[in-house]
Amino acid sequence: MEALDLRPADDVVEVGPGLGALTVELARRVRAVVGVEIDPACVRALGLVLRDHPNVRIVEANILQAPVADLLPADYRVAGNIPYNLTGALFSHVLEQPRPPQRIDLLVQHEVAERIVAQPGGWSLATLGVRVFGQPELILRVPRTAFLPEPRVDSALVRIIPDADPALPKADLPSFFRFVTPFFQARRKQLPFVLSRKLGISGVEARARLSVIDIDPARRPETLSLDEWRRFFESERGH
Repeated sequence: MEALDLRPADDVVEVGPGLGALTVELARRVRAVVGVEIDPACVRALGLVLRDHPNVRIVEANILQAPVADLLPADYRVAGNIPYNLTGALFSHVLEQPRPPQRIDLLVQHEVAERIVAQPGGWSLATLGVRVFGQPELILRVPRTAFLPEPRVDSALVRIIPDADPALPKADLPSFFRFVTPFFQARRKQLPFVLSRKLGISGVEARARLSVIDIDPARRPETLSLDEWRRFFESERGH
């Protein structure tokens, strides 16, 4: 709990409270907690577990469909121990809120956490999706032995501080992500391979377009920085 750096005036949206172990600790330390839980059985159990914590409200909903920014009236934080298969979609959903959180602290699979905080060279689409909105940091590693039942992988606490504005105008983000996704679907291929197939142009022309914006045509998608992806996108949009 110390790693979360909680303050008495904090308002927190908790992702997937489950049976309330984290929820109770949050309730003791912050002003208000809204837990978003999809499992009706857990929602019923939470009603009993949290009966002595009036500063907690449980919302039965799918977090990926919930209007997270509307759950609390003031500035808010997001925290939780999330199902590993939701990681990429959840980060995107939370970061794309009209009023993003001040801070996001989520426990995720350690391997995923390392990719999210990696330097260019090991990026995934999820890495880029996070970097467009803010700066991630790996706070601590949590061994699998800390959980019962014990999972098959270690976990890690990832913190994201959203920037005041995303790296691209919000209106451009849907087309930006449509542009970059095919490259990461063929992440082991060099950039001209995907660009030529995507646009129906020759490999020679694809390499030339990359050279004009000072990106080596021999590079692969996972090696580009956020600034290079932005330059690549804006250049292709101008064609």
